[in-house]
Amino acid sequence: MSSETITDPLDATIRSIFNAHADRLRRGLGGRPGIDGFADGFEYVQGLLKPFHLDNRPPIVPNWNVELQPYFRDIYLNRLVASLYEWFLQEVRSHQYMIGDEVVAAMNEYEVRIFLFNFSSGVDLDLTKETGDLEVVNKMLERVGEWWDAWGTYVPLFNPYLEGSSGYRRTCSIHLNQTLPPSFSRAFRELILSTLPSSDPDAPPPDQGRSQVIFTNLANIGLLSDHEHLMGTTLKEFTTNYVKENCARVWDRQVWNEMKDWFTQTIQPWIEVAYTRTWMKTDAADSRAVVETVSVRYLWHMCEALAQLRISEIFDIIVDYPDSTPALNDLKVVSYAWSLTNRKLKQTPPPGMPLPNRYSARLGGYAASIKRLLHPGADTKDIITQYVSTIRCLRVLDPLGSLLFSVADPIRQYLRERPDTIRTIVQHLIEPKSELIGEDNEEIKPLQDTSVLTDDYGDFTWMPEPADADAAFRSTRQTDIISTLVSIYDSKDIFVKELQILLGKRLLEIKDQNYDAEIRNLEILKLRFGDVALQVCDVMMKDITDSRRSDTQIHNVRSAQGASEVAPNSLPVHATIISRLFWPPIPRSSLVMPGQFRKMQEDYAKAFSVTKPDRKIRFMSNIGSISLDLELSDRTVSLTDVTPLQAAIIELFSSKEVWSSDDIGKELGGVDVPSVDKALEYWMDHGVVKSLGNKQFQLLEVAEERKQSSTRPVRKAGWCSWIHGFDNEAHLVDILGRLVEESPGHMVEAEDQEAEQMRVYWQFIQGMLTNFGTLPTDRIHNMLKFSQTYNKTREQLAAFLEALKREGLVDFRDGTWRLVK
Repeated sequence: MSSETITDPLDATIRSIFNAHADRLRRGLGGRPGIDGFADGFEYVQGLLKPFHLDNRPPIVPNWNVELQPYFRDIYLNRLVASLYEWFLQEVRSHQYMIGDEVVAAMNEYEVRIFLFNFSSGVDLDLTKETGDLEVVNKMLERVGEWWDAWGTYVPLFNPYLEGSSGYRRTCSIHLNQTLPPSFSRAFRELILSTLPSSDPDAPPPDQGRSQVIFTNLANIGLLSDHEHLMGTTLKEFTTNYVKENCARVWDRQVWNEMKDWFTQTIQPWIEVAYTRTWMKTDAADSRAVVETVSVRYLWHMCEALAQLRISEIFDIIVDYPDSTPALNDLKVVSYAWSLTNRKLKQTPPPGMPLPNRYSARLGGYAASIKRLLHPGADTKDIITQYVSTIRCLRVLDPLGSLLFSVADPIRQYLRERPDTIRTIVQHLIEPKSELIGEDNEEIKPLQDTSVLTDDYGDFTWMPEPADADAAFRSTRQTDIISTLVSIYDSKDIFVKELQILLGKRLLEIKDQNYDAEIRNLEILKLRFGDVALQVCDVMMKDITDSRRSDTQIHNVRSAQGASEVAPNSLPVHATIISRLFWPPIPRSSLVMPGQFRKMQEDYAKAFSVTKPDRKIRFMSNIGSISLDLELSDRTVSLTDVTPLQAAIIELFSSKEVWSSDDIGKELGGVDVPSVDKALEYWMDHGVVKSLGNKQFQLLEVAEERKQSSTRPVRKAGWCSWIHGFDNEAHLVDILGRLVEESPGHMVEAEDQEAEQMRVYWQFIQGMLTNFGTLPTDRIHNMLKFSQTYNKTREQLAAFLEALKREGLVDFRDGTWRLVK
């Protein structure tokens, strides 16, 4: 095939295409005039599209949508529409400085006004109230919209042939965002806030017309969609501040429903105005979908804001419990609502629903705030009270107990290490109006062993363990408060021992012989601890009852004897008989009562031997109280609740006017001098004795300002009562016995008893610390277990080590024990 046969068809094709383009350019006129006409039309369209200054705006072509259509059709037929549109966008870019100059000028004016206001007031400006400064920005936005509309007058003519005006507005928007200074973010935020209602209920509502103008101006130039995140952040801050202002420390009522109503009446209409313009929705169904989606999102955020507020207040809420119960219910509702989406936000949590994981983790921060209470300076009673309130509050939020386990466990560990925790808990148990002994609406149940896991197959409220529970957590049935407190320690026996001691103290401190409260508490405690565990306490209560009857019999015997011997009132002694083997040890004293007090003891002992010939009593003279009248030369001093030591000292002054403290101690059976000095201070405070110096004391027969007489005082005992000894197995104890500063306590503390019993292990502990240097309590406890005779608990060992520390034998630092060198 020759080359001519190949070239001829190609040449024909090129000629055909060229001629077709030439015909389109000539628009059917033929020759040069047609091409010149197309060029003139193209230049005319360019002139109309070319950007101009808004103040020198050319007149708009009448009926331009129809008049200019032929030009655009010819341009389209010649495939030059895209080139023309690109030229137009380039011209728009090159003339953006006109808009930029006005934007910069307006923002500069706004910044100057803000600066002058702040400089004059010295405080940050709340622009929601200074609408004059915002109007500068609002007018600038309206002006930019006018620029865009003016330059884009003929842009719709491109719509049939290109994408339309989207490229034009996108180009203008990019340049505008590059022109806006950083201060515009603040201006935009304050513009949005100015359309929102004030949190002050007395403030006037925002101008709806002005708000419509602001949103229209922002939407026209695309700033609503470009700054949607900032608008959302502003609305979140507004709702958060509203929640804080109206709900902070409001615990006497539930506020979540109030917040939802406020949101529906105030914020949702605002969302309808703002967000339908954000996407320029015109379809009603689409607008409703947008409003519903956005409303749920911000209602969810307000729910989270209330939950965070309540979590930040949880320490004080627990302190204020149960008055703060509505706040706890709010926290539970909003925490559950937070875990839901969309319309489910209106639901309420079902019974037993645990707290969502996210809020469980945040509420776990309460353990950090509770540390401000866990320090040696805090009273153990306050810590236990806070712990009990924490248990009750967290059970409202998380019935399964995983949150209680993670939050309250540090408190349990700290209470376990405090030496007076057991005593304080037991004091709570025996107080007449203790919150722990049982509430009116709470069923009293036996103590539950929380270490034993049992499944109740008939429990239809059973729920599995939470997914976020700690690895050491084990789901248990909800126990009462006392069971939870007792579970701090491994055994309830130490509570029973301490309960015996404190019950003995309270029984000896009662003066009116009314033991109803103690009997009731004991019966309740028997329901919890069991009859066997508190059998000793039953014996103590029986001793109190029997001693009242015995005391009455003794006085009846004396009255019968008095008919022929002495007056019936010659024995003003009332006592209580206790069984030595069943009562906690009582510290003995060497005090020997002098004079007529000794005679009273002997008379009482004789009367006791009449009623119970096979027994005898031994007086505990260091415990008791006495009411007496001192008849001096110029006055009579009547006193009650005088201690036996104080009464014994003043009795000595009836035989001699001046005594030294050393002689008094020896005369009373070897009482230590500091105790004698303290008792003498009591009489000096009442103006009965005065100090002569050099440990010499003199009776003031006449008041200090009068001339002293040598007459001896005549003391008339009104009535007195004593702690007495026992016949082989019983002690006679004062029914008005009480703990006094001058003498040791009525009962030996449980820790001291255990410490004395563990003295046999001191040599072993000393050898361990000598060989190893330092050891923690657990290590010492485990090593002592190798001895077959060692059967003590870790708590008993810790109490013994504390006693050794008080004696200066060991020291405790950094969690370990060491010998004191």
